Amino acid sequence: MQLPDFDLFFFWRRVLVTACTIYAIVRLAQSGWTWYVRLRGGDRHVVIARQYLLIQLLRLSPRRFFWEIVDLIILGIVVLALIYLHQHVRV
Repeated sequence: MQLPDFDLFFFWRRVLVTACTIYAIVRLAQSGWTWYVRLRGGDRHVVIARQYLLIQLLRLSPRRFFWEIVDLIILGIVVLALIYLHQHVRV
């Protein structure tokens, strides 16, 4: 009788990644809904806060976001290269 090829650590990692992803999506949705409800009112202070946030969003520079995205892509390529090397290089 042969034991099944089951890696408990791999299973735990998958469960943890799934749980953390679901938690992050739920919390992000809750936070977005809370901000939407908070900023939808017609009170004078809420209108001023909404206008301030809109102005701040319009002041964001697309160039800065572009370089952040480039950094993320480079770091992602490095991580994928490390994973590939880790799987294929045996010492």
